[in-house]
Amino acid sequence: MPGENGPAVLEKLRANAATEDIPVVFLTGVSEREKIQEALALKPQGYLLKPIDREKLLDVIRKIIG
Repeated sequence: MPGENGPAVLEKLRANAATEDIPVVFLTGVSEREKIQEALALKPQGYLLKPIDREKLLDVIRKIIG
């Protein structure tokens, strides 16, 4: 993402009452342990590494929407 990374965007979403409850799933190529921990500390609903496995993505989505 040009300009901002996923964790920065998630922090902005969580800081705004109108968007704080939007489910977020990271779909990323970032595999550095420190960056993963930074993202997971923000408690997204999911974190998947690229290449994305279709079934894993669908499972995460199903868990989110019930």
